[in-house]
Amino acid sequence: MNKKLKKKRQPQGFSLVELMIAMTIGLLLSLGTATLYFSSKRSSVAQSQYAVIEDNGRLALEVLTRIIEHTGYVASNGSPLAGSDRFITSAVTAANCGGQNNVLAPSLFATTKNNIAGDSIGIVYLGDDNLNRDCGGAQLPPACRVGGVGTIEASKIYNYFSVGVNAEGVPVLQCAGSRSVNRIEIAEGIENLQVLYGIDKDNDNQVDQYVNADQVSAWNRIISVQVAILVRSLREVKSNKESKSYTLLDNSPITKNDKYQRAIFSTIVRLRNVQL
Repeated sequence: MNKKLKKKRQPQGFSLVELMIAMTIGLLLSLGTATLYFSSKRSSVAQSQYAVIEDNGRLALEVLTRIIEHTGYVASNGSPLAGSDRFITSAVTAANCGGQNNVLAPSLFATTKNNIAGDSIGIVYLGDDNLNRDCGGAQLPPACRVGGVGTIEASKIYNYFSVGVNAEGVPVLQCAGSRSVNRIEIAEGIENLQVLYGIDKDNDNQVDQYVNADQVSAWNRIISVQVAILVRSLREVKSNKESKSYTLLDNSPITKNDKYQRAIFSTIVRLRNVQL
């Protein structure tokens, strides 16, 4: 009996077309996964940088508010400061008090001024045992405080805020205080500071007009201060450059064209210690 021998079917590999299709599908899946990963990473960076903007903006406004609120403060036995003495409107000079000076580095201070690139504001108040620290947190020596061995001039605490750039090239809000030997960094990412002064023209304890520093004709009429800051992320977060304009108070629009994220923060500070 003749039996036909069946040939065993030899296993076959993928054809060239099948391999190319498989490779294409694998490549598309890899690209999709990579796109999803980088998109998620960009979103995470953007969220973390916005949190940084929020933190730095709040910190800057907190410090500015706390110091500006002290404007014109005098102790119970101190003479009220004249209007022009509540803000830094001329050169700061040191005064002696028992062999010490109330100001360590007068050259750090400039006058309060209006500037499109960033305003500056100088605040003055008297130091006593209740209030004796400058914007950097340093204390006025006891001999210089109201009731000490010095004059009222020696009891003055000066605070000067402006925007600058730190050693890493990051924009910052900085301050110089009476006990500073260098300007102190308050918060990073602060690109611009704008300030308006609330004027009470008719002595009713209400603001009649907000003006910039160049428009103030009587510093003794100021009863509040309006502050706005432009805060930038510390890292680039956008995939492409984006042109956007920002307007702070009465300032001309500021246009930026880069990959940074920004936000505007503002507040109004009532001057509780001034006497009209």
